Amino acid sequence: MATARDIPVLITSSASSSERRITPSWTIAHLKTKLEPVTGIAPSSQKLTLRLPDQQREIPIEAEDEDGVEVGRWPLVPYAEIKVTSLNPNPISALPPLSSVPKYEMPESKYEALPDTVRAYKKDHRIGRFDPAAPEIQERKVREMWNEVEERDITPPSRCRLSGSSTKRGTVSFVGPIPTLPGPPGAPWIGITLDEPVGKNDGSVPSGERYFQCGKNRGVFVRAERVEVGDFPELGLEAEGSDMEEI
Repeated sequence: MATARDIPVLITSSASSSERRITPSWTIAHLKTKLEPVTGIAPSSQKLTLRLPDQQREIPIEAEDEDGVEVGRWPLVPYAEIKVTSLNPNPISALPPLSSVPKYEMPESKYEALPDTVRAYKKDHRIGRFDPAAPEIQERKVREMWNEVEERDITPPSRCRLSGSSTKRGTVSFVGPIPTLPGPPGAPWIGITLDEPVGKNDGSVPSGERYFQCGKNRGVFVRAERVEVGDFPELGLEAEGSDMEEI
């Protein structure tokens, strides 16, 4: 519990910065014990320095007998900074990055034989592709997706915009399945040439196949549910007229 003698100070380290209250009658050893959960540095590896407000000079907080010397011997004032650095010659940061550590990949055959996996659970309960009715469900899903294309009248080279965005407008350039993209086989993707370079590609997919031609970052592939066909003028022409009215 804080007392009237407690002093608010700023505790800083390479990993954190926070305000704490310390009691001048604490010994250096006791202070370091208090600072361990704050900084993550073991007391035996801590080096403490004090910097007073509006001053650059750092004053070491150290003594031969840290169990018998109180921190009140140093000029503690409210909102002074106690900097905690580590004396550990092998900090965690010296370890190699995780990306360089070889990763274990379980062979497919071994994973298939394990009893307590998500795949095993799905098999036992006939979920997803392990459902005997899965082919029929998938076929119905594909039909529904094609029906949505027809209902929305999505055909090249219709003008359109992406739902939820008034700035992503363009022209329908492709309608059809793309085997290398995720989703039910045979389901339609809509390829759009955007008016502005705010897309993801140039009409080709990550695997390299090209489905339509457009400039860099002017192409995008989306599902029919995101496409609204209509008389949407090109953004450049519309913006020019707007600018003239504002001048």
